[in-house]
Amino acid sequence: MINLRRLAIGAAVLAIAAMLELTAGSAAAQNLGTFSQALIDALNPASSTDTIPPGTRITQANWQKYRKFMPIGLQAFVSGQYFWKLEGGPEYYIEVGPTIPTLLPTKYLQDTEKYIGQTKLVKLPSGAYTISNYNAGIPFPHPAEPDMGGKLLYDYYYTYIPTIYHSWYPLEIVDRYFNTSMNEGQQLFFKLSHVSDTGEPIFNPNANGIFLSIYDQGLLPEQNKYLTALAVFPDDPQRVPELYVFLPSLRRSLRLSSSARCAPLQGTDWTNDDQRGGFSGIPKWFIPRYLGEKKLLFLVHAPWFARANEKERFVGGYTFEGHSMGWARPQENKFELRDVYLVDLVPTEENKRAYCYSHRLLYMDKDLAYTADQADTWDNQEKLWKLQVIFRGPTTAIPSDLNGQKSFVLPSGGEIGVIYDIQNEHMNVAWPSSPSQINSAVPREFHNLSLYALPSGLEQVMK
Repeated sequence: MINLRRLAIGAAVLAIAAMLELTAGSAAAQNLGTFSQALIDALNPASSTDTIPPGTRITQANWQKYRKFMPIGLQAFVSGQYFWKLEGGPEYYIEVGPTIPTLLPTKYLQDTEKYIGQTKLVKLPSGAYTISNYNAGIPFPHPAEPDMGGKLLYDYYYTYIPTIYHSWYPLEIVDRYFNTSMNEGQQLFFKLSHVSDTGEPIFNPNANGIFLSIYDQGLLPEQNKYLTALAVFPDDPQRVPELYVFLPSLRRSLRLSSSARCAPLQGTDWTNDDQRGGFSGIPKWFIPRYLGEKKLLFLVHAPWFARANEKERFVGGYTFEGHSMGWARPQENKFELRDVYLVDLVPTEENKRAYCYSHRLLYMDKDLAYTADQADTWDNQEKLWKLQVIFRGPTTAIPSDLNGQKSFVLPSGGEIGVIYDIQNEHMNVAWPSSPSQINSAVPREFHNLSLYALPSGLEQVMK
């Protein structure tokens, strides 16, 4: 009788525990939209032996089983709670593939070893950081406490960017009624300081104190033609980047205020600070909170990326339609488990009122020069706002530029970018219409610094 009673009590305890677990899971699902430490803690730690076998398919029906392997934004997308979601049906799923190693450019790694230990991290009174004595390569190749967040932020800020990068890209903007606006443009990066490319000086003699310039120009439709945005990043990371826009209707350029960092970029849901794979902001404006190392799912080796061309556009079936617009087709794209560092960028006290996001969560890939595989952002009420998903793939290169490497995954630039504004129910996707060009592969006409990297070049746009 005693044993039967114990068995009965044990069964009741197990039933109650199961109910509590189910209730907790449901509560967690309902709280996806609010930033919390509980969401971070629930993610799969990198030290865990838990894994997902290649071939596993994740759908709306079974996603809870695999949610700990999914970034928060991906959980929100698959959960079906929001307008933008992975819709039901046999063709809508995320397929897991094997984890594929990534290679970084040889010269970038050589510079990392050459200058290791020289870069110093400096903490500012605001709680943010700056650095000193940085030359080239990864500033902190083996980041560790103390000040882990600051080290990772500057590893991200100085991730590998080629001397020159160029891409033609179509852009699709979709609203809640599925009205679609198709645009086309071109983007150029010019890295003038801290360069790690074969045959190039670390500091361009014509840099004039510039670290990086990003040039975005609209080409289609006709009313957007020549609309050009230029961001110029000083070599001193404590200085505020300069933002310019050329307005064809006025036939002149304007310099924008620093508050324009939260303004829409070229009429999209990206802001100026959302570029460069998730964060193109000013490091000293943010307190970088290190939230741990996780093993999560991302799309890093997208085979369709390298063979995309203008004729295929979306006709090739690269994206779903309806509420899943912008998403990668699982038949050709496999997500893989990647070791990532989580860094939460919180505006400093003096910037939080004027800044658009209360949290920017970066999932920084350990093998990809600490660049982000995804970036999730929350508004000033700490409600989930935008899911910025980055679909990466191989970039072709001239072997002599990269010491014999023919292709590699480019950490910054050239990726498929998808951003879901879940509050306003917008979706934007931009993708290279052909493999991105870097360094000597970039047509000579785009090597003109004065035309494409400096504000003075904006006056020549329509001439």
